[in-house]
Amino acid sequence: MNIMTERRAQLMTALENNLQKTIALFKTFSAADLGLCVYQDGAKWTVKQLLAHFITIERSMHWLFKNILSGGPGSPEDFDVDRYNETQPKKLDGLSIDELVTQFRAVRDTTITIVKEMSEEDLDREGRHAFHGHGKLERFIHWAYEHVDIHLNDIRSIVNAAKTT
Repeated sequence: MNIMTERRAQLMTALENNLQKTIALFKTFSAADLGLCVYQDGAKWTVKQLLAHFITIERSMHWLFKNILSGGPGSPEDFDVDRYNETQPKKLDGLSIDELVTQFRAVRDTTITIVKEMSEEDLDREGRHAFHGHGKLERFIHWAYEHVDIHLNDIRSIVNAAKTT
Protein backbone atom coordinates (compact mmCIF):
# COMPACT_ATOMS: atom_id res chain seq x y z
CA MET A 1 0.00 0.00 0.00
CA ASN A 2 1.34 3.42 -0.99
CA ILE A 3 0.30 5.83 1.77
CA MET A 4 0.31 9.48 0.73
CA THR A 5 2.95 11.42 2.61
CA GLU A 6 2.79 15.11 3.35
CA ARG A 7 5.82 15.83 1.14
CA ARG A 8 4.29 14.05 -1.84
CA ALA A 9 0.88 15.61 -1.21
CA GLN A 10 2.46 19.08 -1.09
CA LEU A 11 4.34 18.45 -4.33
CA MET A 12 1.19 17.21 -6.06
CA THR A 13 -0.78 20.23 -4.83
CA ALA A 14 1.91 22.64 -5.99
CA LEU A 15 2.08 20.95 -9.40
CA GLU A 16 -1.71 21.07 -9.78
CA ASN A 17 -1.95 24.70 -8.64
CA ASN A 18 0.79 25.68 -11.09
CA LEU A 19 -1.03 23.82 -13.87
CA GLN A 20 -4.29 25.65 -13.19
CA LYS A 21 -2.56 29.04 -12.89
CA THR A 22 -0.65 28.47 -16.14
CA ILE A 23 -3.71 27.41 -18.12
CA ALA A 24 -5.78 30.28 -16.74
CA LEU A 25 -3.10 32.78 -17.76
CA PHE A 26 -2.67 31.40 -21.28
CA LYS A 27 -6.44 31.49 -21.83
CA THR A 28 -6.36 35.28 -21.25
CA PHE A 29 -3.91 35.95 -24.08
CA SER A 30 -4.92 37.32 -27.44
CA ALA A 31 -3.31 36.11 -30.66
CA ALA A 32 -1.12 39.21 -30.56
CA ASP A 33 -0.05 38.43 -26.99
CA LEU A 34 0.87 34.86 -27.95
CA GLY A 35 3.13 36.19 -30.71
CA LEU A 36 5.13 38.51 -28.47
CA CYS A 37 8.82 37.68 -28.18
CA VAL A 38 9.65 37.10 -24.51
CA TYR A 39 13.43 36.66 -24.77
CA GLN A 40 15.74 38.51 -27.13
CA ASP A 41 18.58 35.97 -26.85
CA GLY A 42 18.85 32.23 -27.42
CA ALA A 43 15.76 30.67 -28.94
CA LYS A 44 13.86 34.02 -28.95
CA TRP A 45 10.72 32.26 -27.74
CA THR A 46 7.32 33.83 -28.15
CA VAL A 47 4.69 33.55 -25.43
CA LYS A 48 3.14 30.61 -27.30
CA GLN A 49 6.51 28.89 -27.78
CA LEU A 50 7.12 29.09 -24.04
CA LEU A 51 4.06 26.92 -23.48
CA ALA A 52 5.59 24.46 -25.95
CA HIS A 53 8.83 24.68 -23.95
CA PHE A 54 6.94 23.77 -20.77
CA ILE A 55 5.60 20.66 -22.53
CA THR A 56 8.87 19.48 -24.03
CA ILE A 57 11.02 20.09 -20.98
CA GLU A 58 8.55 18.46 -18.60
CA ARG A 59 8.31 15.43 -20.88
CA SER A 60 12.07 15.12 -20.60
CA MET A 61 11.72 15.34 -16.80
CA HIS A 62 9.51 12.24 -16.90
CA TRP A 63 12.43 10.31 -18.37
CA LEU A 64 14.72 11.79 -15.72
CA PHE A 65 12.39 10.93 -12.82
CA LYS A 66 11.87 7.36 -14.04
CA ASN A 67 15.61 6.91 -14.61
CA ILE A 68 16.45 8.01 -11.07
CA LEU A 69 13.59 5.94 -9.63
CA SER A 70 14.96 2.83 -11.33
CA GLY A 71 18.42 3.42 -9.84
CA GLY A 72 19.89 5.20 -12.85
CA PRO A 73 22.24 8.18 -12.69
CA GLY A 74 19.80 10.69 -14.17
CA SER A 75 20.71 13.02 -17.00
CA PRO A 76 23.76 12.05 -19.05
CA GLU A 77 26.83 14.23 -18.44
CA ASP A 78 26.91 15.23 -22.12
CA PHE A 79 23.22 16.23 -22.37
CA ASP A 80 23.09 19.61 -24.11
CA VAL A 81 20.16 21.37 -22.46
CA ASP A 82 20.62 24.50 -24.58
CA ARG A 83 20.42 22.51 -27.82
CA TYR A 84 17.39 20.62 -26.49
CA ASN A 85 15.64 23.88 -25.60
CA GLU A 86 16.55 25.39 -28.96
CA THR A 87 15.15 22.52 -31.03
CA GLN A 88 12.29 20.82 -29.18
CA PRO A 89 9.66 23.56 -28.68
CA LYS A 90 9.82 24.42 -32.41
CA LYS A 91 8.43 20.95 -33.13
CA LEU A 92 5.12 22.11 -31.63
CA ASP A 93 4.89 25.38 -33.59
CA GLY A 94 2.05 24.04 -35.75
CA LEU A 95 -0.25 23.40 -32.80
CA SER A 96 -2.99 25.78 -31.73
CA ILE A 97 -2.99 27.30 -28.26
CA ASP A 98 -5.84 24.96 -27.29
CA GLU A 99 -3.83 21.94 -28.44
CA LEU A 100 -0.82 23.17 -26.47
CA VAL A 101 -2.93 23.69 -23.36
CA THR A 102 -4.30 20.15 -23.72
CA GLN A 103 -0.78 18.75 -24.09
CA PHE A 104 0.50 20.74 -21.12
CA ARG A 105 -2.36 19.42 -18.99
CA ALA A 106 -1.59 15.84 -20.06
CA VAL A 107 2.15 16.21 -19.40
CA ARG A 108 1.56 17.75 -15.98
CA ASP A 109 -1.01 15.08 -15.11
CA THR A 110 1.67 12.48 -15.87
CA THR A 111 4.12 14.31 -13.61
CA ILE A 112 1.54 14.26 -10.81
CA THR A 113 0.91 10.55 -11.36
CA ILE A 114 4.64 9.81 -11.16
CA VAL A 115 4.83 11.65 -7.84
CA LYS A 116 1.68 9.91 -6.56
CA GLU A 117 3.21 6.51 -7.29
CA MET A 118 6.48 7.27 -5.48
CA SER A 119 7.33 6.26 -1.96
CA GLU A 120 8.57 8.71 0.64
CA GLU A 121 12.07 7.29 0.25
CA ASP A 122 11.97 7.86 -3.50
CA LEU A 123 11.96 11.63 -2.96
CA ASP A 124 15.42 11.31 -1.41
CA ARG A 125 16.92 9.37 -4.34
CA GLU A 126 19.78 11.21 -5.96
CA GLY A 127 20.80 11.72 -9.55
CA ARG A 128 21.93 14.28 -12.07
CA HIS A 129 19.70 16.99 -13.52
CA ALA A 130 20.88 18.63 -16.76
CA PHE A 131 20.42 22.13 -15.33
CA HIS A 132 20.85 21.67 -11.56
CA GLY A 133 23.57 19.02 -11.55
CA HIS A 134 23.60 16.43 -8.77
CA GLY A 135 20.72 16.49 -6.32
CA LYS A 136 17.66 14.83 -4.85
CA LEU A 137 14.64 13.82 -6.88
CA GLU A 138 12.39 15.95 -4.67
CA ARG A 139 14.34 19.06 -5.72
CA PHE A 140 13.93 18.18 -9.38
CA ILE A 141 10.17 17.75 -8.96
CA HIS A 142 9.95 21.19 -7.33
CA TRP A 143 11.81 22.55 -10.36
CA ALA A 144 8.99 21.37 -12.67
CA TYR A 145 6.68 24.09 -11.35
CA GLU A 146 9.32 26.61 -10.23
CA HIS A 147 10.69 26.64 -13.79
CA VAL A 148 7.24 27.42 -15.19
CA ASP A 149 6.74 30.18 -12.59
CA ILE A 150 9.98 31.90 -13.62
CA HIS A 151 8.86 31.99 -17.24
CA LEU A 152 5.30 33.06 -16.30
CA ASN A 153 6.72 36.12 -14.53
CA ASP A 154 8.71 37.01 -17.66
CA ILE A 155 5.64 36.46 -19.85
CA ARG A 156 3.48 38.70 -17.66
CA SER A 157 6.09 41.46 -17.83
CA ILE A 158 6.28 41.33 -21.63
CA VAL A 159 2.51 41.16 -22.13
CA ASN A 160 1.86 43.97 -19.63
CA ALA A 161 4.56 46.15 -21.19
CA ALA A 162 3.04 45.61 -24.65
CA LYS A 163 -0.38 46.68 -23.38
CA THR A 164 0.97 49.93 -21.94
CA THR A 165 2.79 51.02 -25.10
